[in-house]
Amino acid sequence: MKRRAIIGLGISCLLASCAHQGQSGLPGMAWSLNHAEGEGEGAKLAYGQPQSDNVLIMMTCQPRSGRVLVSMTAPMGAPADAIQIASRDHNSRLAADATPGMGEGASYVEAQAAVTDPALVSFEATGDLAVMANGHRTPLPVRGPERRAVSDFFASCRA
Repeated sequence: MKRRAIIGLGISCLLASCAHQGQSGLPGMAWSLNHAEGEGEGAKLAYGQPQSDNVLIMMTCQPRSGRVLVSMTAPMGAPADAIQIASRDHNSRLAADATPGMGEGASYVEAQAAVTDPALVSFEATGDLAVMANGHRTPLPVRGPERRAVSDFFASCRA
């Protein structure tokens, strides 16, 4: 009897969760731009779930610095000494510094790149960017109005 009650409760929770998600839709991943000049952090371009801390990759820069700081959580088993990005035919392996991440086996990595890095230039021009890890290519698509955010980010970074 106890087992049936637990299974029934689990099914009820699952159905309620599905019904709730059906009403609001699943939040997708998207590019967003935030300017925080007053805080001394400059521009931030992030790919993740809107209105959340669930971010796959973030790029930051000081206005007119000519430099971009790329940061992300390195997946388990991936080298934590570099961030590999690709855009069309341009691949960049950015030397990174790692700090232990919050998850077991993961690390947080940061890498500096010139705003003129070929993969970043191609990303700005085409909206095509992918992160490479463990032999897998994870595309980070730029959709419609996000193109403006990407262009504005790089325009603010250029020296």
